[in-house]
Amino acid sequence: MDKLLPYLAVLTMAIMVFALMLSLYNVAKYFRTVKEVRRAWHRARARFFFGIFMVVFSINQIVLFPSTVTYIFCFLLIAFGLMNINYGRKAMKYFESHFKEEDQAWAEFNKKKRN
Repeated sequence: MDKLLPYLAVLTMAIMVFALMLSLYNVAKYFRTVKEVRRAWHRARARFFFGIFMVVFSINQIVLFPSTVTYIFCFLLIAFGLMNINYGRKAMKYFESHFKEEDQAWAEFNKKKRN
């Protein structure tokens, strides 16, 4: 088991970096997007990836620093991260179902704007 811990630490670091990059990317897309449903969708995706980051960060801390305080703190972070993942997944699904309506509304708005 001791031989696997360094590989697990490296794997969790890679996942953490990837999840944080995706979270920041979606936050940037949130600020740059004009359409409200798409903005909310990007915000939900950012929250989803940040939840993944929190869970993996907690696992990384448990691997690196096994102590009672770490277990307690990481348990709370994992619970909060799982709640964010669940919320983000449900919100993405909800907002994806409204993309067509938003596109139609924007098409009508641009049509009226031209006339």
